[in-house]
Amino acid sequence: MTAEDDCVVRPLTPGDAEEVLALVTFDGLGAGRLAEELAAANDYHWMGLIDPAGRIRAVHRSMRWGDHLLLKGVFVEKSLRGSGAVLRLAFALREAARAAGCAGIAAWVEPHEPEAALARVLRLRLSSTLLHRFEVRIAEDDEGRGIGFAENSGVLTVGAAAGPPLVPDLLGSQAKRAPHGGSAARWVIDGRRIVLSACPARTIADLGEVVSAVRAPAGTGPVTTMELPLPAGDLAIALALTGTGAKRLSRTPVRLGRWDFPVKPATRPVATTAGAGRSG
Repeated sequence: MTAEDDCVVRPLTPGDAEEVLALVTFDGLGAGRLAEELAAANDYHWMGLIDPAGRIRAVHRSMRWGDHLLLKGVFVEKSLRGSGAVLRLAFALREAARAAGCAGIAAWVEPHEPEAALARVLRLRLSSTLLHRFEVRIAEDDEGRGIGFAENSGVLTVGAAAGPPLVPDLLGSQAKRAPHGGSAARWVIDGRRIVLSACPARTIADLGEVVSAVRAPAGTGPVTTMELPLPAGDLAIALALTGTGAKRLSRTPVRLGRWDFPVKPATRPVATTAGAGRSG
């Protein structure tokens, strides 16, 4: 048996916050926000690998993104790297998503990196289009404050446009339709970012419309940037973003991997023959 075999997997709670912070810090996730996520079990799921002494040895973070659970952020102590720790945590999150009524799970996958093997084990189907994830600044005052939202996730709609969006909603058939022919994207708060499942802009010149739509219902809060997918092979987009302060988050082109839980067919009532053949 390995050290990993002696460990158990369980959901993490607000009481684990201090130990999680001592183990790993995820980008933009301070103590306050971490405590909020651990307490918001309907929106965020954290799984931990716990050793026999009760210590957390690995963590995997996920968030509800539309109808799917987005697996995003994993850390394993050095002594357990190369074991089955990551896979155990990922499978536990998949079952948590199923139990929570999600339509499936999703994860960003770099096709030529080791994570692609994990995606295959999880049976994730990769999007056909190669993408880059870009981070665009949308708000920040002189004191570093951004914008805030009443919910942790939702649906963003951008008004009708004469043409298709640069990247349609990657969550596909599960996404809500935007009204009046507009474009829709699911969003979730990830630390100081709002993460979109589409780029609803018709052209990169229309990106300001997306920023305005994101800012419209917001108050003051921690969110300062927007993450959205853009076509990886479009040189014009890359040039247009140069000098705007936009940051490419993916080292190489990525695809979104998705696995939708099988939908059980509706059960039809069974016809009976009770009383058949009886005469009146």
